[in-house]
Amino acid sequence: MKEEDVREENIGADPEKPRMTKERYKFYLLRASVIVIAAAAILIIYFCIARIDGLSAAFRVLGRILSPILIAFVLAFLMNPIMKAFEKVMLPFFLKLSAKRATRKVARKTARLKKAGKETPEDYESIIVARLERDTRHGVRVFSSVITLLIVIAVVVVFLVIIIPQIVDSINSLIANLNTQVAGVVDWFDDITGHSFHDFLQTAKDDKNIENTLNIILTYFRDRLSIGEGDNMINTIASLGYTIGRLVLVWLIGIIASIYVLTEKEKLKSHTKKLIYGIFKTKHANVILDVGRKAKEIFYGFIVGKLIDSLIIGIICYLFLLLFGFPYPVLCAFTIGITNIIPVFGPYIGAIPTVLLVFMNNPVQGIYMLIFVIILQQIDGNIIGPAILGNSTGLSPFWVVFAIIIGGGLFGIPGMIIGVPVVALLYYIGGRIANALIVKKGLPTDGARYVNVKSVDPESKEMIDKTREEIDDSTGVKKIFRKGGLSRVVEWIDENRERRKQDRA
Repeated sequence: MKEEDVREENIGADPEKPRMTKERYKFYLLRASVIVIAAAAILIIYFCIARIDGLSAAFRVLGRILSPILIAFVLAFLMNPIMKAFEKVMLPFFLKLSAKRATRKVARKTARLKKAGKETPEDYESIIVARLERDTRHGVRVFSSVITLLIVIAVVVVFLVIIIPQIVDSINSLIANLNTQVAGVVDWFDDITGHSFHDFLQTAKDDKNIENTLNIILTYFRDRLSIGEGDNMINTIASLGYTIGRLVLVWLIGIIASIYVLTEKEKLKSHTKKLIYGIFKTKHANVILDVGRKAKEIFYGFIVGKLIDSLIIGIICYLFLLLFGFPYPVLCAFTIGITNIIPVFGPYIGAIPTVLLVFMNNPVQGIYMLIFVIILQQIDGNIIGPAILGNSTGLSPFWVVFAIIIGGGLFGIPGMIIGVPVVALLYYIGGRIANALIVKKGLPTDGARYVNVKSVDPESKEMIDKTREEIDDSTGVKKIFRKGGLSRVVEWIDENRERRKQDRA
């Protein structure tokens, strides 16, 4: 088209109609993209809700298939600090041996070449040194990984060998003396109530009534666990045996695979980083790696710290119960220590059965046990826990409870444990995104600055705060309690009362 025709076309166009500039085209394209993405997200969410049963089954099958790999990475993640400690101690010694071996090997090679009238290649020594150093590092890594795994397995086995028999003995003792213990609790309740319900309690104390109640409880749990009698019992035992065998096999594969993960961790990290930098822009790849490092810090700080904290709580509980002669010290301490891994709700979950066990044996000791558990959890929450965990997650109590509820609802007890670091990581990512968006708009990133903000000037970006009077009267409650306000409320109530009396008269 000639320039004269373009000029004539522009002259004939409507001057009030906005022209399609490049910026306006980008704006419309962005809006259309957001609409399409939002519609796709709504369709995906609807499909997930409509097919929730099928998706749940698919995720269970996928989790069952990938469970050995997941176990391998989790074990490698937890064993990595111990392995690095062994490697740090052993590597210098073996590198010195490697250097001496390389010197001897180069000397022998040089002597052989000299007898044959040949010269040693210039880079031969550096090649031998590098190859032997690489082999030494790999050997030390494998040796450190195996030693770490053996130590972890030995600790677990020793722990189970010491703990399991005592737990079994405690359970057997509890079952054997259950009728006597229940009768003792009934007598104690009869005493503290001044024998007001003596006849009723004596009837409840009868062995047949106790056995009937226990049979009802046993039947309930048997039905809940789908444990039947006869052929059904055989099928249940066979199914349980298959489940245990498969679990042992999965853990065995995961333990072996964890050695390979520890051995090849540098190669896995390098390939992952290379892939990230190949797919994303350099700026975005740097952010992804920074988030990965933060995830490692959060998960290490929380999980390892929580395990150490729970171990300390279990030991303190065991020593206290043993020192003051409480029954079932190992069983109670083990229960409280294990459940303490679950944040917030774990201590209370463990306190209920342990207090009941002690209470059935001796009601007075049960009350003391309840007081001790409450004091122990306060010490843990305010002294031991903060000293070990610090602020590893950076979450407020609300977000911790939120993470436990959502994680427990989706994945049960493992979700309650892992939910806190996962939400902490998502919280960190959300904070970085929010700060990046705020910086683009020229506003401060400090969250405390927005507490009393009333509005922001669109042009100057100046933040306008509420006045002191607006802050004080934001809810309208303080107006009532101003000087004389409460007395006016009382007067208003008295006036209404007198008016109602007159109306009734």
